[in-house]
Amino acid sequence: MHKFLILIGLAALFFTGCGEEKQIESLKNEAKTLQAQFDSLNVELAKKQALVLNGRVISDTVRAGEGPFHVFSRLKARVKNGEEDLGKVYLAMQDSVEFHLRVGEAFYARLDSNDRVQMFRYAPNPITIHLVSRSDTGYVYTLIEKPVVKKLSIYEGRLEEGSTLNGILFKVGIPRRMIGIVSGVLQCKVAFPLARPGDKFRILLEDSYYKDAWVSGKVVYAEFDGRIVGHHEAFRYEDEDPKSSYNAHYTEDGDALVFDGLRYPLEHLRITSSFGSRVHPITGKRTNHNGVDYGAPTGTIVHAVAEGQVTVSGFDNLSGNKIAIKHRDNTVSWYMHLSARGVAVGSKVMAGQAIGRVGSTGRSTGPHLHYGFKNAQGAWINPLSKTMIATPKLEGKRLARLKNQVVEARKQIERTLSAPAVKVNDSTDVMVRQLVLE
Repeated sequence: MHKFLILIGLAALFFTGCGEEKQIESLKNEAKTLQAQFDSLNVELAKKQALVLNGRVISDTVRAGEGPFHVFSRLKARVKNGEEDLGKVYLAMQDSVEFHLRVGEAFYARLDSNDRVQMFRYAPNPITIHLVSRSDTGYVYTLIEKPVVKKLSIYEGRLEEGSTLNGILFKVGIPRRMIGIVSGVLQCKVAFPLARPGDKFRILLEDSYYKDAWVSGKVVYAEFDGRIVGHHEAFRYEDEDPKSSYNAHYTEDGDALVFDGLRYPLEHLRITSSFGSRVHPITGKRTNHNGVDYGAPTGTIVHAVAEGQVTVSGFDNLSGNKIAIKHRDNTVSWYMHLSARGVAVGSKVMAGQAIGRVGSTGRSTGPHLHYGFKNAQGAWINPLSKTMIATPKLEGKRLARLKNQVVEARKQIERTLSAPAVKVNDSTDVMVRQLVLE
């Protein structure tokens, strides 16, 4: 109840109308300032302040198997002008917010006395708040990111007789939430059936905390040294664009850490609809979505995900402009709703080759790429179930950027190894070395 009252207070505090560009910028700055001030209030003061506010707040939470469309639909049904207002709210957010929803996540909207949406709030984690506020010229999006404390932690260990990889990673103190990620990075490079007891590994993790609560983590570096499998290192590469599909793990020479895989159809990825059962955004009926939708501006270049031959290049009223490419293993990739097609039936294409451009042709609610995949038997499968990489090897500016990040990672390893050892938790005797980043 206290959290709900706090949100009511936030809703009222954040709203002022504005018309000109300078006023909009002022609104964004004020929102950030007020959020920081309100964070410092205690619960009782927040409760008292919320009780004297005007307006009402409605909310809804994510249920199993749902996306943002489901939550927005239920909120629209509760607001007189919901179809118009919440539609504009979504448009204001769509190019800035990636919805990776979890069951129980909440969406809040504050309404004025005329039942118009004045403020919309979505916070996917304790440090990230997405606000959309109504101004005289439309809805304005503001991102508020609270400061976090980052810690580097080094974990070292050896394989033991009869132990599993995940088991030994847990034993040396790696948090359970990160074990699967660490294991995945190592297995991309190391042939573990050939690994032997006594083989050594070293892992560098970077974790972010907000008020001592864990928020996120990533594998900065992974090393494995085995008698038979040899010595291997993996480095996390961070592109200039945090949403770039090149953000992944590579060797020092820029080789992606996968044995085999596909490229992504777009350089920058923003999933707007996943594979599987969903409520169709146009018909409102529950149907099976035979692919993944990536939101992108009209005209964005679409790439072939693998080498193959074009078997379809045409148009229909549902899929719009579409292309299908048959690959060597008899699987077929599909690209739909294109604004333009750049290859003809019979053309041979290479992995990563530009084949068309994103559009909104056919039955579509806005510019996006519908990317589908059929197996050799002709059945639709989830494209995300197949291993995908941005590129088999980094080159040019990206390779140079990786080299600089490798140098920095090695410095971080040295600094962390010189830090005092601390206990992982009170229930074990496991000690790790940690360094708090400034």
